[in-house]
Amino acid sequence: MKYLLLAPLLLLFQSASAQDLATVAGKWSGSVEVTGQDLRTDFTFSYLDNELDGTVDIPQQMAFDLPVEFTKTEGDSLVFQFQTGSGPAVFRGRLDSETMTISGMFHQMSMSFPFSIQKRDGETASEIDGRKGTELLIDVRSGQVSGTLLLADEPAPLVVLLTGSGAQDQDETVAGFKVFGTLAESLHQNGYSSFRYDDRGVGRSTGEPDATLQDLSDDLLDILVHLESEYDEQITHTILLGHSQGGLVSAIAAKNKDVDGIIFMGAPFLSGDEIINSQIETISEAQGIAEEIVEENLEFQERIYDVVRNEEDWLDVEQDLYDRLETQINNLPEEQREGLGDMSSFIQSQIDRQLSAAKTDWFKSFIEYDPESDIAGLQIPMLALFGENDTQVVTEPNMEKAETLRETAGLNLVIQEIETANHLFQRSNSGLPSEYGMLDKEFADGFVEAMIEWLNSL
Repeated sequence: MKYLLLAPLLLLFQSASAQDLATVAGKWSGSVEVTGQDLRTDFTFSYLDNELDGTVDIPQQMAFDLPVEFTKTEGDSLVFQFQTGSGPAVFRGRLDSETMTISGMFHQMSMSFPFSIQKRDGETASEIDGRKGTELLIDVRSGQVSGTLLLADEPAPLVVLLTGSGAQDQDETVAGFKVFGTLAESLHQNGYSSFRYDDRGVGRSTGEPDATLQDLSDDLLDILVHLESEYDEQITHTILLGHSQGGLVSAIAAKNKDVDGIIFMGAPFLSGDEIINSQIETISEAQGIAEEIVEENLEFQERIYDVVRNEEDWLDVEQDLYDRLETQINNLPEEQREGLGDMSSFIQSQIDRQLSAAKTDWFKSFIEYDPESDIAGLQIPMLALFGENDTQVVTEPNMEKAETLRETAGLNLVIQEIETANHLFQRSNSGLPSEYGMLDKEFADGFVEAMIEWLNSL
């Protein structure tokens, strides 16, 4: 699940000018030549509604999913940057549309170094060759879904894997950890089949990325019909495994189609607004943010909920956010303020970017959906796994809600907490998202074992 804190923090994004930049969208890899050594950079650029933004990974510095903003897109000239603790790191380059390379100079503080990145044409051959299973392209009512079916050697239960929020690939790659790719292999080693698929707009999957939870459930229903029809002799049971938001989509789908069980993997049992508020409180406390600031952010968050629920005008919220960002920027050192360029333009870009998620159909469906309404009516075996250190779907309140629901609705629900596990079910220290890329790319002890034990018991 994406980090949903929408309170006014300096998240450095900016939209691009309105022009045809669709060819820039995709994955780019290359390096910055720093004092004779190459520093690898992996960019993922996204293009939606005439806006271009993205993220960058710098593996040698253990930095992943850093937000990238575009500040100039004129002709073949591109300027994009990400924020560091000492100001922006800026790439000024030119796009060669024939070779699909972007080359130029990288600037940080008073230093400059040459850089060059090249677009990767979809997945690399090594990625495709290294992925076991059969690549499928399934027609659904919203378009097509691309995914990988990994069948057991003998007829077996099929586990369908559903990713968390945000644009996820079928391996659910987060900070270099292929969560679903690793899990699918573990299931296969234990005699289970699996299907995992790219989210809308990722890989070869199509469809409108701004989709409600109900829209995503419709996609899942179409996928299940296809798999059960085409592979009937090889599938003995159908189990849904939803990570984070994927658990909500699984619950909605299970109300409309018979399945044989659900695994909730770090999934919410509280409503969306409660999930976001608990994120803010837990992560803010871990970062040492003052209590009065946390309260202000929670109050601001409530204003956002009200505007979304009641479909009100955003002007007052945007003005409040503008004033607060302006105060924060004025408190920065002069060198950092100058690095931001025109303050008014910069602040407006932050407002647009920070509120863009709240203005989507997805966000409205998320904060208005209470999973209790669907889970309480499910009379199938279910397993809820929680990570002890999860700061995104905070364990204690969600686990308590699951236990209460099990008792009041008489559910066949097994609940288990995995020690030291974060939201990705890695063995962790703090559980904060900023830690993900620094941890071993493997699951915490007991996670896979608990899942396999439950599956074997069906």
